[in-house]
Amino acid sequence: MIDLSLFEIRRSDVTTKLLLKEGADRDARNSYQQTPLAVAVEAGKLEVVQRLILNHATVESDSEIKTVLHLAAERGFHTIVQELLQHGRAQIDRRDEKGRTALEIAIQEGHRDVARVLVDSNDWPSLFVPNDLLPLGRHKDVRHTPLRRLIDKFPDIAAIVLDKCLEMSSPDSHEYMFAIAYNFELLDDTYMMPDDKGTSLVGYKKPFDDEFRLKKEARAYTDDYDVVYKNHPLKMMANAERLSLLSHPVCVALLKHKWNALGRYVYYFALSIYILFITFLTIYVTHTPAPYNVPHDNQLIDLTERFSEDSASCPDIQINQPNPVFKVTVIVLAAAHIIKEVFQLFQRRISYVNWENLLECFIYSSAIVTVLDFTECSASSGIKMRWQWLLAAVCTFTAWMNLLLMIRKLPRFGIYVVMFFDIVRTFSRFFIIFLLFIVAFSTSFYVIMQNRPEFSTMGSSLLKTTVMMIGEFEFTAIFHGDAMSHSEKLFGHAVAYPLFFFFCVIMTILLMNLLVGLAVDDIKSVQEKAELKRLIMQVDLVLQVEASMPYIRRIVTRSRYSFFPNQHGLMKRIRNRFGFDSSSEMLLSEVTSSETEFATLMRTSLLLQKAQLQTLQENVDVMYEKQVKLESMLKRLAKGLNVELAEEEDVS
Repeated sequence: MIDLSLFEIRRSDVTTKLLLKEGADRDARNSYQQTPLAVAVEAGKLEVVQRLILNHATVESDSEIKTVLHLAAERGFHTIVQELLQHGRAQIDRRDEKGRTALEIAIQEGHRDVARVLVDSNDWPSLFVPNDLLPLGRHKDVRHTPLRRLIDKFPDIAAIVLDKCLEMSSPDSHEYMFAIAYNFELLDDTYMMPDDKGTSLVGYKKPFDDEFRLKKEARAYTDDYDVVYKNHPLKMMANAERLSLLSHPVCVALLKHKWNALGRYVYYFALSIYILFITFLTIYVTHTPAPYNVPHDNQLIDLTERFSEDSASCPDIQINQPNPVFKVTVIVLAAAHIIKEVFQLFQRRISYVNWENLLECFIYSSAIVTVLDFTECSASSGIKMRWQWLLAAVCTFTAWMNLLLMIRKLPRFGIYVVMFFDIVRTFSRFFIIFLLFIVAFSTSFYVIMQNRPEFSTMGSSLLKTTVMMIGEFEFTAIFHGDAMSHSEKLFGHAVAYPLFFFFCVIMTILLMNLLVGLAVDDIKSVQEKAELKRLIMQVDLVLQVEASMPYIRRIVTRSRYSFFPNQHGLMKRIRNRFGFDSSSEMLLSEVTSSETEFATLMRTSLLLQKAQLQTLQENVDVMYEKQVKLESMLKRLAKGLNVELAEEEDVS
């Protein structure tokens, strides 16, 4: 029997056909223990692969670790992969010596077409069974699932996978029981199952039961708050600004589900408590007189010196103090927030330290210090010490600014806050140029007009020059003041007038218009990406709330959700209107139209078929060209061997 593997089957299908006709062993192995099929796959010879499969060559054996499908995926031969799957019946979920499936190999090697063919196969779900192994408890390791790899490397193919996670119960979109089912199992992969020994977490076990709820044994792959939040697939899409993925119906449905199941309750409760806190703090501060503006005997007096003494008493000071309820409420709410911050510090550890959390700690601690009485005089009169009053001014300002940061997380209002911070960032980059102009003009004004109070010191000159930029010139007072008064007299007219003219042109006209132009560009860029920014803010808000409540997150996590768009009723409309129905149109506002969903699926299907037809046409063209060459070679070979070829001949 002829050993087929000893021949150069790489060269042509004709040679393989003749060898097989002469009885060559189709499963023989060469010195590298490669079968003829493996050699053909390695060489990228589609016709030879087809010929060998047609003649029942063994595609893969149980003893092989690296199969021909792995080899084709590694080399990037998508047509051979398709042939092996369709006619060779290759096992799509076999793993190589590194534990990788053909899809993971294709992703790692950057072969998009191979990944597309594998995802389009009927057995695609088996490709997305994770094989990762992670330790229990708190650690920094993250999951590396096939979908995560696709999101990072091939987002367009990840969108195809998400399309497969959206199912419809009936082609008739007008039926009452018509349902749209969203499968979140691949996208929401926070939970894993422990192995048989209970020492680590494995990815191949499903963490959800038949009712799509988490099993009791399921555990988050890490107890680290920030790792779960920063490495969620939705966050990966947001970081990479994958609008096509974030706006996918499955992603939108998962966001809405998480928001309605947990996010909105936690967020609005925290927001309401904080608004109550700053309201009571503001009322208390605004209804307490300043220590230097205390009403006494029908006049206002300064008591800062008197209040600075610890032993001082002031029984003669009688003013209307704010209701003690405001003071007690501020202390209680601030203390509760501090306890919450301590809990977050314990939960997140070093990751907790950022400027937003430090700002909140300052607000709550300074609020308590502001309302407390540190002297007998303060306790009896309600007047605060000078340093307390200055701290109160800073505390109330930062408290209201922090409310702005909290509102920023709401997509409806947050887009405007994003615009503001983008403008601030642009101004910070421009600030050096701005500062140089300010210093230049303020120094000159100080040199020429230091006899005037507003320019008497360098600091006053800097402040006055900055104020003049917004139009507060006081031209008449500066240049036409009382010449008999030393503090109003202008010295050096020859320099002052040209300098003031250049200031008006450069600072007021040119520089201010430049700042306005930069701001307009920033706003325009944010508006152009408004949809992306909105989705990114939704992802951040939902995932942050969810990651901070791990125990409640277990209860509300689902792997599947069904939506019935054609079921309408009075109570449902009321719940939809106020957002209390998790299956309402509010939950899936972007995907409530079943006709739109059906059309989207049809378009996706047509695009897939179009791509497959195009690939098929390319393969046919290539095969035709090669067939012509092979016929010519075969005729020359037959002529040299004096062999007469039949018109139609096949090897069975």
